[in-house]
Amino acid sequence: MSKIYSVEALVLRARDYGEADKILTLYTKEQGKVSAIAKGARKPKSRLRGGVQLFSHSRIVLYRGPSLDTVTQAETVQAFAPLREDLTFLSYASYLVELLDCAVPEREPHEGIFHLAINCLELFPEKDPELVARFFEMHLLTFLGYQPYLSGCMKCGRLLEAGPFYLDPGTGGLVCRECSPDQDEKTQVTAGTASTLNRLLSLNKRSIFRLKVSREIRGEMDAALRVYLEYYLERKLKSRRILEDILQPARGE
Repeated sequence: MSKIYSVEALVLRARDYGEADKILTLYTKEQGKVSAIAKGARKPKSRLRGGVQLFSHSRIVLYRGPSLDTVTQAETVQAFAPLREDLTFLSYASYLVELLDCAVPEREPHEGIFHLAINCLELFPEKDPELVARFFEMHLLTFLGYQPYLSGCMKCGRLLEAGPFYLDPGTGGLVCRECSPDQDEKTQVTAGTASTLNRLLSLNKRSIFRLKVSREIRGEMDAALRVYLEYYLERKLKSRRILEDILQPARGE
């Protein structure tokens, strides 16, 4: 196996190390999640500097190391500058990369997940970042094998029209109140919410902006998917809490 390899990468994390280096977490199309060091990347004249910034979509050459690989070249494909110029966009992008980092293991590539992340970062500044985030969550769950069943109660088969239902991560989909009376109220979803979640899976990235989604459905999707994701991640995301703090004034909560 060659010690030197090249990848197309999204920078999920970039933290300062030493006097001028950066420790990176990359999600790459070819190798999956990779940890690396970019030596001297914080120096003003470093040729690596632009390609290893947080959120950057870059072509990167790495040298394999015993624990950390070393970045030897980095060329920016997309810098996603608008994400850094608006607090809301920045918060959604930070949530996306933290969610992706927590959800995928090291060195297990998935080209579909890679392109999903790039596409959603492109879409955040365009129109409706909240809906883009739900689109990302649903497709990520599907790629990881955790797509929720949303056509009726998984236990008794009751149809959606006979709600209310709850999105139960332990069961892997919807359950009705009669089958699971002790469900968390945060996971309650109406038929309209379940239908919208299904629609997000069937639409391409440009079509999602055609959806007309009420505030009530948005709230149910947000709350239910948060619980569902935290169940599988086995942790709460710091970026999600920050995002909620930023969005609450805008929502009038």
